[in-house]
Amino acid sequence: MSEAVTMSRVFSLLADRHSLNILKMAYSGFRASSTIYVGNISKKQFYVRLKRLRDSGLIEKRDGIYITTTFGALICNSHVKTLEEMISNFWNLKAIDVLKARQDFPLHQKESVISELIQNSTLKDIVNTTHLSGFTVLKDYNKLILEVIKLMGLAQKEVYLATRYHDPNFSKLMFQRISEGVKMHLLDSLPEAINVESRLNAVLRTPPSREVFETVNNVIRSPNFDLRKGNILASFMVVDNRMVCYETTNYANPEEFTLAISHYDDPYLAQRFISYFNTLAKDAPIPKLLTSVRER
Repeated sequence: MSEAVTMSRVFSLLADRHSLNILKMAYSGFRASSTIYVGNISKKQFYVRLKRLRDSGLIEKRDGIYITTTFGALICNSHVKTLEEMISNFWNLKAIDVLKARQDFPLHQKESVISELIQNSTLKDIVNTTHLSGFTVLKDYNKLILEVIKLMGLAQKEVYLATRYHDPNFSKLMFQRISEGVKMHLLDSLPEAINVESRLNAVLRTPPSREVFETVNNVIRSPNFDLRKGNILASFMVVDNRMVCYETTNYANPEEFTLAISHYDDPYLAQRFISYFNTLAKDAPIPKLLTSVRER
């Protein structure tokens, strides 16, 4: 390979239909001397494209035969063929988008129709309901913090959050969003000394500024703020009944962060987590700070 392989370089190569066809030919293998390329390009143009594909590590010459490398085979089989299948089912996928946007359709019926659309097409071998929701796997705790900050920033109506972690930047944004009208259901599983109630009390006793005091004072009186003390093994967050971020538990050391997954458009999963949140919150106590302030 004479040049570094990058995503933009690969996409640039395969955006040319002749190069794409050569890659697909190489997936089965071909001898250049005996191959008649079907396409409106000259022999020189053919070899220029073949060289570019070889330089990018997509094709190699083995025993006189041009064949895809492992990298090229993965690109061809996992991406090119999959994309061709999806394009041939474009209108089925468009119908799924229209259905997901319908507000007058029960969720379980949506899921049933979407499943039927997939099963009755050639999409069934490459697509499932998980694939229809964009998702990210987070293996680093700092990336998880950035992710939940991003999701909180996207919230427009309502957030369910069960947490066993604290980050000052996230907390600041959370209180800001509450003051902007976002309804917050919070199940706090942090130790007593550093839980949300303790931090709110600390701000009210010795506020760092008048502005911070007024923000906290308004938040604890706000009907948009539902705070309860809980006991959870893993944190999760649901935003606007659609976006979900949750962590998995390390059974050897449950207190240690291991992995989190964020789904960006999965109403079904969101409803399951909201139901789970409500189960956990059912008998969870409301902090004395909130009850005393709201009883006045």
